[in-house]
Amino acid sequence: MAAAKLDFRFDFAHTPAGRAELARLIRDEFEIDVTPLDRLGHDPSVVAFGWWAGDELVANVSLYGRTLWLAGEPTPAFGLQSVVVRPAWRGHGLFRDLMTRALAFADARAPRVTLSTETPELYRRFGFRDLAETVFRGPLRPAAGAPNARRLSLADDADVALVRALYARREPTSRLCAACDHPAPFFLKTLESPEIALHHLPDLDAIVAIEETTPEVLTLLDVVAADIPPLATIAAALGAPIDEAEVHLTPDRLAWTPAREEPDDAGAMVRGPWPLDRRAVAFSPMQV
Repeated sequence: MAAAKLDFRFDFAHTPAGRAELARLIRDEFEIDVTPLDRLGHDPSVVAFGWWAGDELVANVSLYGRTLWLAGEPTPAFGLQSVVVRPAWRGHGLFRDLMTRALAFADARAPRVTLSTETPELYRRFGFRDLAETVFRGPLRPAAGAPNARRLSLADDADVALVRALYARREPTSRLCAACDHPAPFFLKTLESPEIALHHLPDLDAIVAIEETTPEVLTLLDVVAADIPPLATIAAALGAPIDEAEVHLTPDRLAWTPAREEPDDAGAMVRGPWPLDRRAVAFSPMQV
């Protein structure tokens, strides 16, 4: 490690300058713009570990706090994110150093750390293992009732406030396997993915995140509600000609039985005990 040229800094993600430099690093290396969170709201649980060359952040590992529902019980956890080293500083041990610091912090405070990655081999050496997830599919007949849904826009401050308010009251989508996080990842996923639509269902006091690709298929990514409604009732509120469902979250609270369960390699990994190895489960892709 070129320690003589660098300074280690901790939890700079809550200062304007630190956030701006972290956003620049993420944009440069991942081509993801996180600056909309300056308006939509940053997650206050984020803890950042970084090596700096003067005013430039050259390597970063961040943690964010999570509550996981696993096998009927809520449990604290951390998510790992924004793991990046600028190319000019690779090969100096910065990745290993920051991972070691971040995991020591997490292990002292929670039994599990999760992440989503396209390069799982980098993390197995730190005790992470692949987390098998499932996509649930099957026929769906909408319940009786008049459609009542409105598409939300994150450019509208009132719609953003509505999402935040429901997030503050939300129930886990599953008691078998789900996560309750800050809405920041939910906002970013929506902005990054034009195929994802957010719909407010006022009669159900719920917001659903869906992929609008095939009109006859309800592709459900998340439900934000104080009381999780049945899937057939969601379909009726949306009002589309739905005859099939594709569900990307554990469906035990949706009053719907899938006909097929298909493996989904979304790059999820976990460090720590996992009580659901032989269960078909999924975290919402809006949260991981």
